[in-house]
Amino acid sequence: MNYLDALRFVLSLPDWERGIGARVTREELLLDRPSALLRALGNPHTRYPSVLIAGTKGKGSTAAMLESILRAAGYKTGLYTSPHLHTYRERIRVNGAMISENDFARGAGELEPLIASLQAQHPELENFSTFEVMTALALNYFARAKIEIAILEIGLGGRLDATNVVDADWSLITPISFDHMAVLGNELPKIANEKAGIIKSNKIALTAPQAPEAMQVIERAADAKHARLGAAERDWQWSGSHADFSVSAEARADLWRAPWQYKNLRVALRGNFQLTNAALAVAAAKTIAASMHIELAQEMVLRGLENVEWFGRLEILQARDAAHPLIVTDGAHNGDSAEKLVAALVHDFIFEKLFLIFGALRDKDLNALLAPFVPLTARAWTIATPHPRAYDAESLAQALSARGIHAQNARDIQDALSQARAIASPRDLICLTGS
Repeated sequence: MNYLDALRFVLSLPDWERGIGARVTREELLLDRPSALLRALGNPHTRYPSVLIAGTKGKGSTAAMLESILRAAGYKTGLYTSPHLHTYRERIRVNGAMISENDFARGAGELEPLIASLQAQHPELENFSTFEVMTALALNYFARAKIEIAILEIGLGGRLDATNVVDADWSLITPISFDHMAVLGNELPKIANEKAGIIKSNKIALTAPQAPEAMQVIERAADAKHARLGAAERDWQWSGSHADFSVSAEARADLWRAPWQYKNLRVALRGNFQLTNAALAVAAAKTIAASMHIELAQEMVLRGLENVEWFGRLEILQARDAAHPLIVTDGAHNGDSAEKLVAALVHDFIFEKLFLIFGALRDKDLNALLAPFVPLTARAWTIATPHPRAYDAESLAQALSARGIHAQNARDIQDALSQARAIASPRDLICLTGS
């Protein structure tokens, strides 16, 4: 099996991320199937400690920052995230490097006969999904690479996510808001209950700031599991800006042995909301180091935060110069993320007019996604993303026009960019965003 064969095999399976294939008939299969697959591989995920990261916003950024800090501290890291931007190989990284095409093909080639055998012997397992197979591939690859710690981003929810078969030593919960309501529920406590499902018995859980109703759910889940819970703003604090950032905490014997502070840090990822994620990543790194009786030096945290790269998050695609406008992209996927993106654009950049290039999936709340852009946007172009669940560009253009934004649909991103560039001055900003 070569890489393209491996990719075809993985994508031939039910892929709920792309809206392809029926979901399982019994929710317990969502954990039974990846467990069975990992058993068939010899339970590779038990050969290294792991961190699970759930939440609505900031999971990927927090994972990237934590991985970068731990790598700067000398750990050999495995990082598993989703979705990807350009290649499936982005989802699986060891020490920052994507899995090679050969290793991807090897992993998929090992899994294909195992899946066929499991389905023949246990038809009650139904059909394995793309995400389940990718999770098993990643965890097996990490064992083969002899990593020292895995950082695993939850795909959807938490309680029933394939990654949650891992008995993680540390569970992190980033800010919770409304998204994927059709699957997770349309009430914040219900969503929080799914996220808090990653908390493990007698292990450590850390949470970013949460709405009171979400925090209550997390606290109850931690109590029920006898887990040690650390909370932002209670157990650690942060202050400053991207260029001069500090995180500190008082002593807490069950998380870290003594008071600590890291100051004069530089956070590479733009947007004030990333400071919350950075503080959670620092607190997590400190907790992990304390658990392993390793000193986490100032220089390690500094290098980790200033060197992290995480594409598609307030990423500058084209810097402004005398002849060209600034072009920025961000994957704002719900209303809260859109509000934070607009606030970051206003805070971090200087511009006269905002031109928007927008695409979205059909299961998103368009009202919430578009509302923050209405007061600021001079003109917009809409596109249908190459995704089975994508809104068509014309419907998106009509939705924007109905909100008072002059909008038109474009053939694709390049067409939209060409039109925006043709009218934008060097003083303007073009933002590509959506879900």
